[in-house]
Amino acid sequence: MIIVYIRQAKIEDADEAAELICMAWGECAYVLAGSNNQKAAQDVIKKFYKQPDNILSYQNIHVAEGRNGIAGLVLSFPSDHFPRLSKLLVEKLPKFYKSNVEDYQGKVIPMLKTKEAGPGEYYIDSLAVYPQYRACGIGSRLLKVATLKSHKLGIPKTSLIVKPENKGALKLYKKHGYSVRGKLKQAGTNFLSMVNPINQTGKSSSKKGIIQ
Repeated sequence: MIIVYIRQAKIEDADEAAELICMAWGECAYVLAGSNNQKAAQDVIKKFYKQPDNILSYQNIHVAEGRNGIAGLVLSFPSDHFPRLSKLLVEKLPKFYKSNVEDYQGKVIPMLKTKEAGPGEYYIDSLAVYPQYRACGIGSRLLKVATLKSHKLGIPKTSLIVKPENKGALKLYKKHGYSVRGKLKQAGTNFLSMVNPINQTGKSSSKKGIIQ
């Protein structure tokens, strides 16, 4: 049995967090960085992770930590905060962007402007667990943490996007009350938009291991 506990992310978690966010974002991470190099993409993510008040900030992240280190994370925030949280990315990303201005204007800006969530929702931007920790219930616990955060803020609806071929993630989200409400394309990749209108948390409501 793998024992982990959930806690607020710290700046010093940057290396693992960037790796997990890159894993969750997939092609979108490379578009953001303007590079197909994984390390380059993670380096860009780390720069924003360490700063407050932006989408990728440690402030918006909870991590699952076990005996051997971080096992996974969830990145989430109110959808109504998106304009403010994306402002820093738009302002500072050109300094770190690896490709040309044309690619930035033609790929990054449209990606950041894509509507991934509706107004008045709590948006789960990223949920990622290292392969060796999967099928251990960690994803469910991280998902519940995001749901609890939305409850504390009085937001009754959570939403997220997922690749249709990611059957494991789809099964997890449906188990926790999410249903598909539509499709969208982000950075040339097809996604399903899913919503949980009453913030169901699945069959188990246990909060064990959650550190606020």
